[in-house]
Amino acid sequence: MIAVADVMRHQAVAVRERARLAEIVSAMRRFHVSSLPVVDAEDRVIGQIVDDDVLLGGEPRESCAPRDRIVGRLDRWFRRAVRPTRYGGRERLATDLMSSPAVTVTGAMPAREAARAMYRHHVHQLPVVDGVSGRLTGTVTRSDVLAVYERPDEDIRREILYDIIEDTLGMPPDDFDVAVTRGAVTIGGRLERHSAALRLAGAIAHVAGVFTVMDHLTYKVDDVTPAPHARL
Repeated sequence: MIAVADVMRHQAVAVRERARLAEIVSAMRRFHVSSLPVVDAEDRVIGQIVDDDVLLGGEPRESCAPRDRIVGRLDRWFRRAVRPTRYGGRERLATDLMSSPAVTVTGAMPAREAARAMYRHHVHQLPVVDGVSGRLTGTVTRSDVLAVYERPDEDIRREILYDIIEDTLGMPPDDFDVAVTRGAVTIGGRLERHSAALRLAGAIAHVAGVFTVMDHLTYKVDDVTPAPHARL
């Protein structure tokens, strides 16, 4: 098993909980990152700031320009951040902008699970923390993780269709729609039983190079969900 510790970076860019908006945007610009962990005095991760948080922190939500006109324009954010705007009578701080609790991983976590967490939360990097103290020990990015499992999408698709669906489960590959995009698998089709659908999705999740499965399978018979007890 390849763990996060095997692929992580042991340097991490973070901000303190009292960091001001201008400092946060400056750090994003300087280090070319779209998210920052927020740490307390003991270096424990207490939250996470992403570029959307900075965007909405720079001016009221109702007056924000459409996101597709602003994403990546940190220079504009920086100019707005250094203006003498106030938040409840004071400058905006990291604790005003962060999401908490932060999504974090530990070094012992399987790298594949870290990739799945990034996919679920729509982020490109995650703080790595000590599993006991919660202190920041590094960072892991989507590219760090996927480099380990990098495999052509078409190879993954062929394995699912022919090695798993046809050879292992004995079902016709043509009965299923399988699409693979950078390790994310979407599968659709109709099976006889719910248990067979679960077995197929589980087998796909263990294919090398797959980090998430979007299951659109249907079935005729639900042999998994217990039937409700009849009232006497």
